[in-house]
Parts: sequence; C-alpha cells; structure tokens
Amino acid sequence: MTTTDEAGSRLDAGAFLRTIGKSNRGRMKIRTHAESHVVELDDGSQWQIFPGDLATTLSWKPETDLRLEQSRDPMSSHVLVNAADQSRVRVIAAHETWPDGEVKNALKGG
Repeated sequence: MTTTDEAGSRLDAGAFLRTIGKSNRGRMKIRTHAESHVVELDDGSQWQIFPGDLATTLSWKPETDLRLEQSRDPMSSHVLVNAADQSRVRVIAAHETWPDGEVKNALKGG
C-alpha cells in the first residue's frame, strides 16, 4: 500500500501508519466501497476486509467515521473500528492476500 503525506510525498504502509500515530489523526471517512471486500479511505489507503467480517460493513456509509488500528490478531495486520458503535473488522492492505488455511479455519470456527 502506498499513500501520500501532507506534503505530497509517497509513503509505504509502515510510514503511513507512523504518520497517523504522530498526527493522532485517528478518524477517516470512506472514499469508496464499491467492491464488498475492499474499502478505500479518504486518505487514499485501500484495505481488504476479512471475509468473515463483511456483514459488519453492510451498514457503513461514506460518512461513517473509521479508525485504523494495529491488530493483535495473527491473521490481519490492522482493524478498522467504527467510531459510532466500536464494531471492528479485520483488514490487510488491499494488495496483500489472506492466508488460505487460516481463513478457512477461522470461517469454520476453528
């Protein structure tokens, strides 16, 4: 994932997250959510939603305030937290892939 900072410089995912931490900018809006499993935030970052969490996103609207946080879940690098109801969905950068075996186990409840 790449995005740009306030000066227009390109940032990779790690640099982007460090910038968020420094600015304490927490809340973001949805720019697009055309594909059910990918959401683009107003900062230009794109995140792939964990298949088992898609139902949680059905009520999201462009004005929904989301906060990106590091995940403690070994399967996802981050979570998007809905500021209104504190619901959480597991996400990875849009260009990454979910580990097949772990996804199947999680969806089976294993």
